[in-house]
Amino acid sequence: MSLDSRISKLLENWPAKVISLVMAIFIMFLYNLTRLEQRVIIVPLNISEGHSYVPATEYPKTVRVIIRGDRDQIYRVRESDIVASLDLARYGSEGVFRVPVKLERRGDALNIDPLELRADPSEIPISFERLAAKRVAITPTFKGFLEQGYVLISYEILPSEISIEGPTTLVSSIKDISTDIIELSGKTSDFSLNVPLVKPSELIRFVDTSTVKFSAKIQMQERRLTLKNVPIFINNLDPSLIISDPLPSGNITLVPHPGQDETLANNASLQADFKGIVKPGLYSIPLTVSAPEGFEVEAYEPLALNVRLHGAPVLPAFH
Repeated sequence: MSLDSRISKLLENWPAKVISLVMAIFIMFLYNLTRLEQRVIIVPLNISEGHSYVPATEYPKTVRVIIRGDRDQIYRVRESDIVASLDLARYGSEGVFRVPVKLERRGDALNIDPLELRADPSEIPISFERLAAKRVAITPTFKGFLEQGYVLISYEILPSEISIEGPTTLVSSIKDISTDIIELSGKTSDFSLNVPLVKPSELIRFVDTSTVKFSAKIQMQERRLTLKNVPIFINNLDPSLIISDPLPSGNITLVPHPGQDETLANNASLQADFKGIVKPGLYSIPLTVSAPEGFEVEAYEPLALNVRLHGAPVLPAFH
């Protein structure tokens, strides 16, 4: 068969053949379309921040990525195969900007075709302010109570202050930085531990450190008993002398030993010793405390007894 005959045969009834070809392509397109599916994965947002202007409003740390492709292929795509990023370093002034989410393929996602990726949302509105920095004090956060009978005498935080950075408005409002919870429940002795610091906002960055060392001194609390209107007992007063004025009373503060019966404290008294005084006159006699065994004397008053001594009246002799 000659070439002309073949061409003539090919062009014979050509409209019907073109329509058939178009229909075949359309059917193949529909077939492939029915095989396309979509799935949604959540991926972290990688942030590139600038040095002079930083976000002043919090933004999401993850983004939804809609994947569309062949149903047999798209489930091969893992979260690590998609990189989502926000380029914040390109913004060099204050204001609110819509920052586009950039998507990149990695790993198995590079070898899948067709594969459509779409971020939801595709843009994130972010407010920018100038970067500011300052030093602030560290404040501990306590939880619970020490074992009964113990007190927190003192504590130390090292370092006691740190440098922070962030947007100007937020940094200026921060007076101090709190530690994570420091548990006191059941403590009976000194202790030290490293404690994380708590960010008041994700927009704040700790420049020096994100942890501090906390050291506490704990001591057993001494129970104190205060006795009021305690009588003053007179010892070794010369028989030739008398105290003409009424005797005052005093107060005593005692610390009982652990387990001591506290009711015995009522046996404590103040003592004035006049030994060696044989003449009338005005005297200041130091006082001492007589305390029961098992008690320590912490304080008492008065410290001295001021008295005027007179000669005792002489009784007439009878013959």
